[in-house]
Amino acid sequence: MPFFSVIIPVYNKEKFVEKTLKSVLSQTFTDFEIVIVNDGSTDKSETIIFDTKDERIRYFPKPNEGVSIARNFGIEKAFADYICFLDAD
Repeated sequence: MPFFSVIIPVYNKEKFVEKTLKSVLSQTFTDFEIVIVNDGSTDKSETIIFDTKDERIRYFPKPNEGVSIARNFGIEKAFADYICFLDAD
C-alpha cells in the first residue's frame, strides 16, 4: 500500500495534464499513487495521460459530474490512508 494517494480530477486539461503528472512523478519521495479521475473530458487529456507510463498511475474515466464528485470518487478508489488533492492545471 502506498503511503499517500494524490488524487487528480481532470476535465479538459490537455494543455496542462502532462506537466502536472511530470511534476508529481519527479518528486524525491516516491511512495505514493496517483489516482486520475477523468471527469468526462472531451479533449485529448486521456491520450496524454495514457502516454505517461508509470506503475503508480491509476486511471478512472467517468461521466462529467463536477470536480467535487470526481474528488470523492478518487477518494473511494485510493489505497492509501493519506489523501492529497492536486488540480490538473
